[in-house]
Amino acid sequence: MMRAVTMPFGHGAVDVELEADLLLPRLQRPVADETAAVHQALEHPIGTPPLAGIVRPGEKIVVVVNDHTRLARTDLVLPPIVTALNRAGVPDTGILVVFALGNHRRPTDAERKRILGEEMLRRLRTLDHDSREEANLVTIGKTGFGNVVRINRQVWEADRIILTGEIIYHQIAGYSGGRKSLLPGVAGFQAIAFNHRMVLDPGCRSGALDGNPAHEDMLEACRFVEPDFLVNVVLTPSGELARAVAGHYELAHREGCRAVDSVLGVALDAPYDLVVASAGGQPLDIDLRQAHKGLENACRALRPGGTILFFAECPNGTGVGAIDEFLWRYDSPLAMERALREDFVVGGHKALWLAKLGQEYDIHLVSTLDPALVGRCGFQPVAPADHARRLAGLLARLPASARVAAIPRGGFTFPRVGPA
Repeated sequence: MMRAVTMPFGHGAVDVELEADLLLPRLQRPVADETAAVHQALEHPIGTPPLAGIVRPGEKIVVVVNDHTRLARTDLVLPPIVTALNRAGVPDTGILVVFALGNHRRPTDAERKRILGEEMLRRLRTLDHDSREEANLVTIGKTGFGNVVRINRQVWEADRIILTGEIIYHQIAGYSGGRKSLLPGVAGFQAIAFNHRMVLDPGCRSGALDGNPAHEDMLEACRFVEPDFLVNVVLTPSGELARAVAGHYELAHREGCRAVDSVLGVALDAPYDLVVASAGGQPLDIDLRQAHKGLENACRALRPGGTILFFAECPNGTGVGAIDEFLWRYDSPLAMERALREDFVVGGHKALWLAKLGQEYDIHLVSTLDPALVGRCGFQPVAPADHARRLAGLLARLPASARVAAIPRGGFTFPRVGPA
């Protein structure tokens, strides 16, 4: 049936009309009272006592939070955590919020306010983790994979460490959240690069924890630290709370991953010939590095060699210079992979993934990126003003029997052919 579908694009949206199956996650209703749900999770944690049974008056508390590239609802989660800490005898002055930047840039003042909320930003001290500030890193151990893990000194020296974040599918780690707040979140650059190098292992894939070396390396690093508490959220595509989990950094995270499968998975009877999809708008399309996640998900719904029209504004470009460097320097995924095996470069792996997608599928990218750069990915560039004309052309060349799908929130939708 002909339908109008709204595709998020940056801070706005684009409407498209087409006959297509609408692929949406298996959404449960968002919780009716989000704040109450977070308090409930804090009061009934998985595998640990509540915070009141863990922290003591006078202790130094670090709360690790996600940065501007993630929709983690920190503004929802942080106030109940601070309230619980205050009631346990820890004043605001005893709490330090650390932005888990990994190898990302520092957030702007406006981004800090959006992430934490105005009141929490005013009340609490904050710190930007810098993965390259060697003097502020502490070596905490060496994983069984050989990764020498160094993390932020303020985090390591805190009396209690609380991790926060969002759980969603992740191309390397299987799922985000949990142990990722430590590695890569507040780790040194070399440890981050070592872990990212595992992307070349076939065990690193979305939706997989067991047998995933990147996850296992992260988890081992997290065990060196033994964080005291975790609060993670699972969100609907519109950013509403579907589930909050709290407690032990591994046990609560596992429960959150199961919730992700129940909320975001979508089962397909068969793959599609054409998919029209969006990364999901800001912050999921803030740059190509982030938008890639939604593109990877949406391509799971395609047959080999199928066509996708993908909406991702990418106002911040690729998001990391190594992506540009690899795209311009190497002419094929094979050449990129050889280079990465010889000398792994964080960000170069993203260029490899993009180029592989461009080789496997007919990708038409609606963005504000340099068209020549888009072409280096193996994609067809589409100016935002030309999206309707390009879609009409793609539809016109399809046979009558073609299967067409629309995925408005690629970053939050995980298609699987067969049972989800």
